[in-house]
Amino acid sequence: MGFSVNNFSSKVARYFSLVPFLVGISLSISQFIMIRDFVSILYGEEVVIVLVTSSFFLGLSIGYFLSLKLDERAFKILFAVSALFHLTFPFSYRYAAVWISAQDLGGAFYMAFLWIYSLIFSSIFAAFLPRLISLGDDSMSPVEKLRLNYSSELLGFVTGFAFVGMSMNKPVVFLLPIYWLFLGWLLHLVLRNLILTGAYFLLMMPLIMNLSRIDIHTASLVYSEKHGKKNAKVLYSVNSPYQKVEVVESSKGELYLYLDGLMNLNSSDLEDLNYFIASVPVQLTKPANTLVIGNGTLSSISKVYPYSGNVVSVELDSGVIAAGLEYFTDPASLAKLDRWKLIVDDGKHFLKTTETRFDLIIMDIPSPLTIQEAALHTSEFYQLAHDRLTDDGVISVQLSGPLKKNNRTPSRVVASLAEVFKEVMVVDSPKADRSFAYASDDLPFSRSQVRKLSIANDPNLKIISPDQTRSFLTKAIPLTLDTMDLVLKRGLERFMDRYFYED
Repeated sequence: MGFSVNNFSSKVARYFSLVPFLVGISLSISQFIMIRDFVSILYGEEVVIVLVTSSFFLGLSIGYFLSLKLDERAFKILFAVSALFHLTFPFSYRYAAVWISAQDLGGAFYMAFLWIYSLIFSSIFAAFLPRLISLGDDSMSPVEKLRLNYSSELLGFVTGFAFVGMSMNKPVVFLLPIYWLFLGWLLHLVLRNLILTGAYFLLMMPLIMNLSRIDIHTASLVYSEKHGKKNAKVLYSVNSPYQKVEVVESSKGELYLYLDGLMNLNSSDLEDLNYFIASVPVQLTKPANTLVIGNGTLSSISKVYPYSGNVVSVELDSGVIAAGLEYFTDPASLAKLDRWKLIVDDGKHFLKTTETRFDLIIMDIPSPLTIQEAALHTSEFYQLAHDRLTDDGVISVQLSGPLKKNNRTPSRVVASLAEVFKEVMVVDSPKADRSFAYASDDLPFSRSQVRKLSIANDPNLKIISPDQTRSFLTKAIPLTLDTMDLVLKRGLERFMDRYFYED
């Protein structure tokens, strides 16, 4: 049998449909853009991540529900309006968030803002599939139409995520033009209106040409007006595989590292943080092998290296590393450190797979505000670290606040350490505005040695010796993989304080 182009085309048409394919691409890209940007705007605790993600899927559900209730004219009008409105991203929702903040309208308005944009982002795309199945080609059975359209949409969704993958560690301005092009193609196929298609692309072109400037301006406005950093300027903003990574400069020239809209560190506090989490334990232990988990800015390496044999840094997020090397640590200062190695990996995976035993492990990671971060503060993780330490090896942990006799983050992290290690010493530094824990089965330094080394840095330093530490833990429940309630409780508390409780 000879090959027939028409026969081939008809077979392809039975297994692939372009409209649901483009819908799938649009859904996957819009989901990524919405979740990353809205989490950053509303501050990225686990509660906010859950809320934003849920709102997107609520928008999908509403789209499915309304799909067959709309007549053809209403559906096309809503789709055209939605497509044109998508050209206002990211500046429209950033301006909206800033306006709500400036008017001090409170949490209810932020929730309405989130739900409305969720509908815009996802509902109109969700309305396609039921309509294509119910109102599509009558020559096919409903089952055949479901198979064709759902498969095509799923293929488009995967294709969209491929474009999302290509955008990793790049600004949103890389992904938006791709998204708008596919959306414009879909708009033309559905409406077949050359005037509307032309207007869409005419509006799109100047936006693409000015998108980088608009992105930086509106992102800076969010930090200036909503996040409270007056006259702030966003210098660096990328979507890494794990979070939105941004470097913000204050009006006084101070640099801040933000992860999903939460401040991770600032340049003025970095010296105190590195001193207590790295300089103190490394000078007192003189380790042959040092492991630094986290510290994506790589700012502690120069503190650790002179007193260590081999140094290994393990950081999961390459986007944070890139920000650190550009704004917080001079790459030239690291270039000649031949006993230092940087590994991009998950800390848990590295500890499970390495055969090296370390004399010092430094845990320079964010506060446990998300499940991913909290997992690195659990008893299970500290047991992993314990198994990779030498007999008198030390683990150094920053506690995200001062240790007190309660069940809050610092005491729960110390309780987790105390479950695994025989000795836990805590150093409370008012200057650094937090406590630090040094844990070991046999601490190779004393309280007096820590004080002698540290007192010049912070005269108000308080040191809690291992025999005193447990008296602080009478109310503290160790943080474990089965007791992650702290993440949601703390996130909900911060969310409610921020948006619903008046000062």
